[in-house]
Amino acid sequence: MPTVTSETGISVMLGSYSTIGAAQIDQMIEAESGPLVRMNNEKSLIIEQQNAWKDVRLRMNTFFKTIETLQKNETWNSKLATSSKPDKVTITGTDKAQEDNFDITVQQVATSSRQVSGKIDKMDDKTIYDELGTSGELKFDSKDPDGEEIKIQIDEKDSLKDITNKINNESKETGVKATIVDNRLVLSNVDTGETDFEVRGDTSLMNDLGMNKDDVNNAPKYTQGINAKFTIDGMQVERPSNNVDDVVEGVTIHIHEKTEEPVKVGLKRDLDKPVETLNAFVEQYNELMSFLNEKTEVGDPSKKDNKQGPLAGDSTAARLQSSLKMLVTGIPDQNSHTTFKFPSELGLNVDKKGVLSLDEEKFKELLKEDPDNVQNFFYYAEKTLVEKKDEFGNVIKDEDGKPVMEFDKKEFGYTVKLNELMNSYLKDQAGQKSVYSTKKESYEKSLKDLDERIDRFTEKLDKKRDYYVRTFSRLDQVMMQAEQQMATLMTQLDSFNMN
Repeated sequence: MPTVTSETGISVMLGSYSTIGAAQIDQMIEAESGPLVRMNNEKSLIIEQQNAWKDVRLRMNTFFKTIETLQKNETWNSKLATSSKPDKVTITGTDKAQEDNFDITVQQVATSSRQVSGKIDKMDDKTIYDELGTSGELKFDSKDPDGEEIKIQIDEKDSLKDITNKINNESKETGVKATIVDNRLVLSNVDTGETDFEVRGDTSLMNDLGMNKDDVNNAPKYTQGINAKFTIDGMQVERPSNNVDDVVEGVTIHIHEKTEEPVKVGLKRDLDKPVETLNAFVEQYNELMSFLNEKTEVGDPSKKDNKQGPLAGDSTAARLQSSLKMLVTGIPDQNSHTTFKFPSELGLNVDKKGVLSLDEEKFKELLKEDPDNVQNFFYYAEKTLVEKKDEFGNVIKDEDGKPVMEFDKKEFGYTVKLNELMNSYLKDQAGQKSVYSTKKESYEKSLKDLDERIDRFTEKLDKKRDYYVRTFSRLDQVMMQAEQQMATLMTQLDSFNMN
């Protein structure tokens, strides 16, 4: 075989006699490679389409989240809290809290029961990280009334810091935490209030830690915790915690310090949050539509160098565009829970280029006037009791023959159909794949088929190249032998003539 030195694996010596060498064979192979070029171009286009749909999906997911946020009650009923003395008393409110104001006077701040050890003699010449040289077992009652006693083993190599770590590792079970203050061990309840706790243990260990209550000269100091006491609008309240969430529905009162006079606190609806959310909705819609427009652009087919978007002619992408336009600018399903009929009534408008915008001033004014009416336009849900049915539509009954009842949720508003559209494109349902999943599988199958065809055709071309190399190599050899024979013959003839 010839020496292989060229990029295509063909000897550069080939063609010395036949004048058909590596370059000529490559040209012949290239002439037969049209189908391979077309298949590779087709593969590149599918990959470009696949990547375009991945980007569409990413933007749809972001848009989907803003739609879901518009459906959440906390978006429309988030509360802003005020306090005349925020260092003394503050409040927070959930979406269930009503706009209101309260006068709160704090007589007593809740504290935790606490026990400070006596002097720890072994700490005289040591740091909290040195071995303490004491051992034994500490015992705590379980926080759970039905739980077992919690035992903590202390070793001689443990430092005072190690001991506090071991106690804190069990805080979830015991309800007791440990700290070190001025080389003394301080134990306290995790929760505030009048709840007591007790630590027990081996006598020698309790003595070494300054925790022996019977040691008259070095007994620990125990202080019982107290409950928080305050008045709200003149009503007396006592709770074990400084964060009280069971006095006013949806409101948590945070007590920080005792007060001499009433602190005025209040909640009002946060009107900025729905504005921010709707602005995000507008932004995400425009970004998604702009991207779809770019990727479905057909350009000018009459031009030779026309460049189309990878999704030009994609009916699925076109259907998504038209559905979005219709749902964003059209009339939502009948919704008797709001007086608004069109998105434009709330300041949502689309210009001639299809760009969505929000008139913030108009929207804010409507929010101030009737926030519930605005919220209900975007989303309203109601639950009703209905008879539960099986997959065949038959009413399910209990042992007494009475129909089993369940809640049926009905949804209304501007975002409902948009939410359904996004779900159909993004989420696989029981027994039904999403549009994106179907697209993804189709692209993967097409690429797999193309790769197999490309491999088969490439193998065919490789065999054809090998055939050409063998054929023209033999031709070269034959022509070389013929030239050598001719040279020999001419030499012999010359010698005859000389004689």
